[in-house]
Amino acid sequence: MNRAKTRVVRIGKLKLGGGNPVRIKAMLKTPTREVKKLIKEACQLKQEGAEAIRLAVREEKDARILSLLKKEVDLPFVADVHFHYQCALLAIEQGFDAIRLNPLNIYKKNQVKEVARKAKAYGISMRVGVNSGGFKRKFNNPLAQAKAMVSACAGYLKVLEAVEFFDIMVSLKGSDVMSTIWANRLFAQKFNYPLHLGVTASGPFLEGTVKSSIGLGSLLQEGIGDIIRVSLTAASFWEIRLAKEILQALGLRAFGPQIISCPTCSRCEVNLIDIVDKFKKELQNSNVKQPLTIALMGCVVNGPGEASQADIGAAFGKTRAAIFKDGKILKQTSQNKVIEELLKGVKHGFK
Repeated sequence: MNRAKTRVVRIGKLKLGGGNPVRIKAMLKTPTREVKKLIKEACQLKQEGAEAIRLAVREEKDARILSLLKKEVDLPFVADVHFHYQCALLAIEQGFDAIRLNPLNIYKKNQVKEVARKAKAYGISMRVGVNSGGFKRKFNNPLAQAKAMVSACAGYLKVLEAVEFFDIMVSLKGSDVMSTIWANRLFAQKFNYPLHLGVTASGPFLEGTVKSSIGLGSLLQEGIGDIIRVSLTAASFWEIRLAKEILQALGLRAFGPQIISCPTCSRCEVNLIDIVDKFKKELQNSNVKQPLTIALMGCVVNGPGEASQADIGAAFGKTRAAIFKDGKILKQTSQNKVIEELLKGVKHGFK
């Protein structure tokens, strides 16, 4: 797919836009008063694959916690500021790598310009982030909501550009899929600032996974989007895992092995769900990073074909399984040795 060419903007040392890989952003969910837990969460997010981390800065103490985070986590940090522009000024002074302002609650031109001038002086970027909930009213349809988000953002950009501030990325997030898609499409047609994608307030784990996958996936496959943040009412590490799965499924990034497995049916004569779960855990613990496709298939209908089209795989019969590599059957093995044989092949190659 062809990626839309935007200007390059940095969050610290992280480059986004201009053909750089689609980046993954996280947001800390631990209250800032729980410092040890906050640092632990940030460390976990980095380990999971986050490339930038956002922190809600509501008051002075939130901004000042950055020094403790930076000692433990070598990633760029973004201050998420609403209502109080003074918090943005303090966050810049404290060393945040980027600032997020919301045009729907920090909108006085003199305040916006003051933040922009300070960000420019410190050499950091800004995200102009519009969320549909900020309008505090209901729209007749997703397109009307999308147009309102783009309009609010466009006016803000003029204020920033008036003080020659251009290190800008933009987000236009609805709590529904279609307004999010429309808003980002409309913006991408008119501007060349990098886009931060997300569906806001997407809901619990299952609902949020569906909305995020459809919304972000649709835009990314159109070449729109430079950094993504998945939002789930769930632990923050799941957001990073889902973001990686979306990017890998679209072929935009490769983070490691990918498992394909059948949904099972009455033909399946093994407990494939249990086998796949066990294999996935063993694979994660093995720390294998090669972008392999590994197939685990439950019967002889599609099993051999799918397994043989993967880099490696197994197709199960009743008590035994055929191990495949690059389209060729390598060996037959017993059901209880499949995980061991596949992991050995992944790590050391089959002999």
